[in-house]
Amino acid sequence: MSRLIVKNLPSYITPTLLKEHFSQSKGPHGTITDVKVVLKQDGTARRFGFVGFKTDEEALKAKEWYDKTFIDSTRVRVEIIDYAKDAPAPRPNKRPRLDTTSTKQHHTTLTHVKMTSSSSTLNVSLVETPEETQQDLTDMEWMRQRMRGGVGDADGLETAFKRSGSGEEVHGVAEEKDPTEDPILRTSRLFVRNLTFTCTEEELRRLFQPFGAVSQIHIPIDSVTKGSKGLAFVTYARPEDALAAFGALDKKPFQGRLLHIIGAVDRNNTAATSDRGGNPKPPREQRSEKRKATAGKEFNWGMLYMNSDAVLSSVADRMNISKSDILDPESPDAAVKLALAETHIIQETKTYLESHGVLLSAFSGRGRSDTTILVKNIPYGTTAEQLREIFGIHGELQRILVPPAGTLAVIEFAHADEARKAFRAIAYRRLGNSVIYLEKGPVGMFQPSSATSEVANGVTPIGIEEPDAGDDANVDTTSGKTLFVKNLAFATSSERFTQAFRHLPDFAFARLQTKPDPKRSGARLSMGFGFVGFRSTEAARKALKGMHGYVLDGHSLSVKFAGRGAEEQEEKKGGREKAKTTKMLVKNVPFEATRKDIQGLFSAHGQLKSVRLPKRFDRRSRGFAFLEFVTRHEAENAYNALKHTHLLGRHLVLEWAEEGDVNIDELRRKAGVGFGDGSDMPGKKRKLVLDEDGEGAEDDA
Repeated sequence: MSRLIVKNLPSYITPTLLKEHFSQSKGPHGTITDVKVVLKQDGTARRFGFVGFKTDEEALKAKEWYDKTFIDSTRVRVEIIDYAKDAPAPRPNKRPRLDTTSTKQHHTTLTHVKMTSSSSTLNVSLVETPEETQQDLTDMEWMRQRMRGGVGDADGLETAFKRSGSGEEVHGVAEEKDPTEDPILRTSRLFVRNLTFTCTEEELRRLFQPFGAVSQIHIPIDSVTKGSKGLAFVTYARPEDALAAFGALDKKPFQGRLLHIIGAVDRNNTAATSDRGGNPKPPREQRSEKRKATAGKEFNWGMLYMNSDAVLSSVADRMNISKSDILDPESPDAAVKLALAETHIIQETKTYLESHGVLLSAFSGRGRSDTTILVKNIPYGTTAEQLREIFGIHGELQRILVPPAGTLAVIEFAHADEARKAFRAIAYRRLGNSVIYLEKGPVGMFQPSSATSEVANGVTPIGIEEPDAGDDANVDTTSGKTLFVKNLAFATSSERFTQAFRHLPDFAFARLQTKPDPKRSGARLSMGFGFVGFRSTEAARKALKGMHGYVLDGHSLSVKFAGRGAEEQEEKKGGREKAKTTKMLVKNVPFEATRKDIQGLFSAHGQLKSVRLPKRFDRRSRGFAFLEFVTRHEAENAYNALKHTHLLGRHLVLEWAEEGDVNIDELRRKAGVGFGDGSDMPGKKRKLVLDEDGEGAEDDA
């Protein structure tokens, strides 16, 4: 629908004149993506051509506007062409396929069986009897011929196979398969050509996503112009989905151009297990190359993961002491000191990132940005200039953020293709005495109002006064940009849901919540609700008023502000509404940690009332602990300060405990047995003593 055919053009028409006619200032001002004038063999125009637009709406408006208009003195006709009219004709096969209908009408007979003495092979020649000779035979003659030839030849074949003993089969002529399907089924990867130069990865994802799960979309860019080359690679999770997309989209118009799709070459990312000489590589090198090949597929660390040595170096340098003074081998609480130092560095890093326009609330999302990279596990003292030398050779950098502690960094590229190249080249690379860990940053990590080009190395912070001057205003503007949409029809797809909100001003994203389909492997089902994000609070407020009650697929939508922003606001204020108790559950506690370690770590942020570290029958820790603070405010401070902290290499997972989780009396009451209140103890032996009256009394054994 985005491609138009223009008929009755003048004979002297050229693509430039045709484009000028469809780009008039009084016209609908659509984005023209393709202009084509069909020529004869002598180079003159055939008086018709094609014009492509970016969207179907633009093509429809152009058709209504330019139809029956004049180019000089010639009135042209503009029509929306069918998908297959402008598609190139299919290429003939190199080998003509076997016509099954005519073959069934012919009658083949085995006429010669030749056995050679040198090689016990069977040569069977198929001779087709012409149809004209068969018409002259009567029914009885035709039957005798078939019976005589069939039985005799069958005996000859059986004797020949017995003598040969080789077991060779006689192969017939099989129907040739389509050569374009084999590489697609083998690699699940498509090579898409003739794209518009303004096409983005998100637009391609919306086009190919309905056919199956898309694992990767890659649009190569020119190293000089930084623009698209008009090519793309689309990789599916399953080969069947890639084949379905190929059959449905090949030679079909997209943004005014006809797509040309073929199977792409398999990009093998697996590391080779041998060197150029054929000798096997050492296991250490094989593991290293395997980690580099799978970099970016899994996230094995937290967003704010820091190297313990870098944390100690940063704290020791600021306090003007040595690291041995902090980690005294004779001190029993060395792990607690390291955890407290990490907590301090994390709090400082979070404050620094917030002052430079980083939304920490985006770290909890699942979406990953294609242009932002988190650089972790770097040694202390790494500067922005060093990172620019490492990452700058792979593409244009928009910003580099290095907190004062120097334990991690945030790097943003201008183009997604360059960011992917840098990620593959630098992942697990050594920097000093550390190995660089890379992770893709979350989507929406930076505020839209923040600067798009800045470099900060912790010496001269940029723009710290603005957030401090209006802290409350910033919280209000960032917490009301997401809408919660419910009462969606289960048949509504993600594309349909996005299309309903895409036309709104300052639209950012639309996400339909889904769950795995238990009946179909790989498929997902809608959960009946979703989220829509905007770039400003005012746009979200207007969308709420306009879309509440909007009917989509027969369902009236219920739209309200998402509650997650309010929770983040309360969390920044201390989480007073979120914390309903002073009791906290700490998970993932190291088995080597003692009650004294837990108490020393959490008592630095509030006064503890009790600390419980449950143990097994062998006196070992069970891996979790219960804490109770004196006041709720102290519990909230400890929760916000220690939720990213590691103890003995383990990330502590903090949760608010319910009253029943730590109230021993409540647990005993639920179990229905008493401990020390006169009730029977389970598992204890008793004996029955009979009195003279025959009544029994129980005594403890």
